[in-house]
Amino acid sequence: MLLALVLQLALQAAESPGVGAEPEAQVAQALEELRKGEMFLDADHLEPLVAYSMTLVEGCQRLSGRFAFLEPVRRLRQAGAVISSLRFEQITVRVYGASAVVTYRYQKQVKGGPSPGRRSGFSTDVFQKREDGAWILVHRHRVTPCSSTPGTER
Repeated sequence: MLLALVLQLALQAAESPGVGAEPEAQVAQALEELRKGEMFLDADHLEPLVAYSMTLVEGCQRLSGRFAFLEPVRRLRQAGAVISSLRFEQITVRVYGASAVVTYRYQKQVKGGPSPGRRSGFSTDVFQKREDGAWILVHRHRVTPCSSTPGTER
């Protein structure tokens, strides 16, 4: 009976990375939760996964703060946008103590809303481990082409 309980707990730990899991697996799970929240435009799901001081650099924009990161997600959802596909590929996770750097290629398909279309590029996410053991996103840098009108380059 005790052996069956130990085996069941070991299987549960292997299926969902938790406190006892390797740090790389914990960070990968945090990244997957971010992907799900972004995919479903669920700002409430994303909120606890993002630091208050989070910074996003994407294309030619820089946003600072959790609110600035989450508000566009809320607006897209209210505008009727749907993310029909969001894939993270070629994921590399590196943990350095209480910090982690994740690089990956992303592909995103947005339907409806103010800016439908396909987006793809490379992303570098920086995570920080909180005192309670949770990994949260503190910085995201997405490399995408900058759009500019001819003659307006700086």
